[in-house]
Amino acid sequence: MADVSGVKVDEDDKVCQKGKSAAMKIVDLLQGMDVSKIKDTYLPCQGQLWKEWCKINKELYHLKGNIENEKCKKERKLMQIRQDQCEVSCSEPMKLFIESLSSLSATEKDYFLKWTQILTDALSTDDLGSILQSYDEKWAEVLDLKNKHDKSDLLKGKQTELDEISTQLQSATFGLEHIFREMGQIYEAHASLKKQPERGQTDWSKYPELAAELMISGHPMELMDGDAGQVPLTWISGLLDEVIKKLGDKRVFVLSVLGVQSSGKSTMLNAMFGLQFAVSAGRCTKGAFMQLVEVSEEIKKDFEFDYVLVVDTEGLRALELEGNATLHHDNELATFVVGLGNMTLINIFGENPAEMQDVLQIVVQAFMRMKKIKLSPSCVFVHQNVTDIAAAEKNMDGKRRLQEKLDKMAQLAAKEEVCDAECFSDIK
Repeated sequence: MADVSGVKVDEDDKVCQKGKSAAMKIVDLLQGMDVSKIKDTYLPCQGQLWKEWCKINKELYHLKGNIENEKCKKERKLMQIRQDQCEVSCSEPMKLFIESLSSLSATEKDYFLKWTQILTDALSTDDLGSILQSYDEKWAEVLDLKNKHDKSDLLKGKQTELDEISTQLQSATFGLEHIFREMGQIYEAHASLKKQPERGQTDWSKYPELAAELMISGHPMELMDGDAGQVPLTWISGLLDEVIKKLGDKRVFVLSVLGVQSSGKSTMLNAMFGLQFAVSAGRCTKGAFMQLVEVSEEIKKDFEFDYVLVVDTEGLRALELEGNATLHHDNELATFVVGLGNMTLINIFGENPAEMQDVLQIVVQAFMRMKKIKLSPSCVFVHQNVTDIAAAEKNMDGKRRLQEKLDKMAQLAAKEEVCDAECFSDIK
């Protein structure tokens, strides 16, 4: 149709074609592979090795018994994992990705990243569809057996199969964020061992600079790895140092968001700032992503900051986690996000205060922890799905009930955190 009507199309542009051909080189290597095996094969640094490193690193802060001995043992294990990461790093797709980032011009790079995102998403779409279908079928079988009050080994077997499909579903998501995560892990491994790049390898010391250029141009970067539940500190420090080097010492306002899974946090941030955080009910945000937004001259004068760093986070009460694991994970995430932001948007979905209870307790507990370490971030409650804004009386009643709920949560959280608080204003 474009040819017929004479409309100019992006795809005909030389810059776009150059970006697409660079992306195709990478995706051609992945074609025909089972998507759930791509990460293990071509992005080995972020899989089991990184998860194991995170687990041991957390244990370093909870040592028991002969502390010095235990500490030395764990530190040796950490260095061994970094050594293993170095040995398996720099697969062919990663080499091509880094080469393209290093050699393409700014506009070509934009097209290259967008095409890589489109083509990698397309790779996993078909597989995800079939995995979701088998998940639905297996879930229906489990429900049927539960309704019959069947406690036999058959039910256990079906539930085990369901768990396996669930794990497969997690590993079948593959996108641009995983390539950047691998880049960060290669940098961390080589930096911790202070290894020089070998012949045929790309120069890992340039990785933060490449990522900083993208972040300045408005590309979202992963701040916290949702699969491992860890912030790769060496990588993030290196990346932010490069951003500061390139931009100078600017004033930054950090805005973060918290809320239940699939309550529209990414969509809200995209609408507020014109961003492009990934949005989809099927493929939720995992971990936390940050995006740098430059503010206009007018706002600089009024608010005295040059940039807003917008932090998008995964949802609380994630369905993939169950029971105590969820609560522990949610408390960690909320503490991290609230402590990070100058202001946190608390996204509340629905009108029923009972549904908000869990989220509010997590949020209040996070603010209580901030008070202990002399940080005083602020928060704004964004209440979606409320009655027409003109219905002032009904909304006043809703606000009153929210205030009462917050006060009650403050009392509950005070018991957990062993401190005094009678109402929410005591901790704000």
